[in-house]
Amino acid sequence: MSRTITRAVVAVGGAGTKMAPITRIIPKEMLPAGRMPILEHLVHELRAARITDVLFVISSRKPQIPAYFGSGAAYGMDFSYRVQDDGAGPGAPVLAAETWTAAQPFVLAFGDNLIRGAADSEIPLQRLVSGTPDCSVLTRIFPADGIPAHETLLGAADAPGPGSAAVAFSRDLLDHAGAQWVHACAARWVLGPFVFEALRACPPRPGGELYLIDAIRRWISTGNELTALPLRPDDLRFNCDNWETYHDAVAALRS
Repeated sequence: MSRTITRAVVAVGGAGTKMAPITRIIPKEMLPAGRMPILEHLVHELRAARITDVLFVISSRKPQIPAYFGSGAAYGMDFSYRVQDDGAGPGAPVLAAETWTAAQPFVLAFGDNLIRGAADSEIPLQRLVSGTPDCSVLTRIFPADGIPAHETLLGAADAPGPGSAAVAFSRDLLDHAGAQWVHACAARWVLGPFVFEALRACPPRPGGELYLIDAIRRWISTGNELTALPLRPDDLRFNCDNWETYHDAVAALRS
């Protein structure tokens, strides 16, 4: 069923410990990449995907974010902010946004990830929100023996091609043991109201953290499906939670 998604939740609460000490002063999402902060690239990405309302879930250590972006009027958008300091894992910002989403499907974006489509092409997020089901994610396909550290793995994949098609993930595809290629989640989701119940039903990990991917896997295991939309080989994605990837992003935006 076709519907228009106009809301986005942006998770920007992480401490940025891998980029300390500078992140004690400047949030990692506000570090410059090209002519603007990393997070401002995401704002432009959301606007291009026709998102009008954005909730930033921040920590109290990041007053620079609301100070910089304000009400969103300068972007023709409406920005709200919610503070979350409990360090309860990447699933927690989703639960914090439950009432704000007003039981409508929404985009979830992680603010330290910079994603750009190939020149003169539709941005990946536009492809994700165009008619996809209410449980969808952008992915990057990696060879199983070359997965970068800290990627969130989804399941087995076919080798990437120039027009990689969407894949419906059900229970039998989640296991990637023995696969030559794997899908890794690429920090952009479309989620429906089901996700809040799925998160509440999901037990935290031993450290007390709640992970979105655990809730999604649990939801799939009960007979539901997730649609994975692979990034194209010439799309760019930088997970700027470490200096090496951040420098790669800065270099790419200079070229």
